[in-house]
Amino acid sequence: MAKLIYKRRVNNKLDTNNLIKNLAKDLKLEEYKVQLCFDKLSLDYDDEYLNKNYALSKELVCCYYAILDDYIRDDEARLEFDANIKRFDEVYIDTAPLIHEDWFLYFIANASLTLRKRRKKLVILEKTMEEMYGISFNEEKDLDVRLRAKVRPFLIQKLARKGLIKRVDTGSIGIADDHLVALLKKRGKTNNILLITQDRYLSERVVQLGENLNKNIELPHHTLFDRFRQGKFVDEDIVKKVVVCELLKNGDLLRLYICQHCGDSYYDKLFDCEGYVICSSCYYEIENAKQKHKAIKEREEAKRLKEIKEIEEKREIEEEIITVGKKIKKKQRLTYSIVIIALALILALTFIFI
Repeated sequence: MAKLIYKRRVNNKLDTNNLIKNLAKDLKLEEYKVQLCFDKLSLDYDDEYLNKNYALSKELVCCYYAILDDYIRDDEARLEFDANIKRFDEVYIDTAPLIHEDWFLYFIANASLTLRKRRKKLVILEKTMEEMYGISFNEEKDLDVRLRAKVRPFLIQKLARKGLIKRVDTGSIGIADDHLVALLKKRGKTNNILLITQDRYLSERVVQLGENLNKNIELPHHTLFDRFRQGKFVDEDIVKKVVVCELLKNGDLLRLYICQHCGDSYYDKLFDCEGYVICSSCYYEIENAKQKHKAIKEREEAKRLKEIKEIEEKREIEEEIITVGKKIKKKQRLTYSIVIIALALILALTFIFI
């Protein structure tokens, strides 16, 4: 009854504002519902900023009523979302991705199918909700950020009713980053966790946390009988992963990795691997060093082979000289022998005939 009275009251005051009409037409809503959204958010639909930024105005109404059909992508993109999310037991999201443009709407619209099918939920801390509430009244923030921070709780509330979002209370002391790290330290021991955040420092902290958690895990010793009975073992059920991703346009995800060679962090595609992976710069640097080392080794080997060849050639020449000398000496001895024998014969014949 109260809703009907409000509808009549709004209809009496409803003016022929182009923004209201266009939004109602695009979203297939009644005009009074669009105006109700602006009233609940304490916004003036005649405001020049809202009329100039039609996409933002549409986003606000979509958030308020949880209308996400326009943000669902094609089947291929949804399959990619499913492949990225299905491996995680819990998915957490920080404050910044929730209010950064309309990227969160794309993410939740496409991930919702996976969350329902896999019976998973997107976890949001109450501390994150508090921070978002504070941002909505922070004059230092841009107007579009404040508006998104004001309307996102309505969307989160509706998605929580549908079973897609779970709100967790970890207390109100401190900042949300510390709450997340403490919670992930506890939950990361027994669950594969995905954290979505735009904060690079927080991302590095969580990646290091996940690496430290895995160091303390002792893998079981599989007996010969176990191996005969079960065959190949995969210990991924024991070693859990804490993965951190940045939210991008259209709800895409980029994972943060830390290079174990130089210690710098970088973003790349979401692969099923550890968080410490060598970066491309260090990889090419190491490969170049290997190539240089290989080239030096090849030059040294070529030089060594050349020296060996020269020694062999020199030895062959010397042997040839020695052989020729021996042949000459042998020939000389043979000649001397023939001469001596001839002289001896001559002398013998001389004595005989005398």
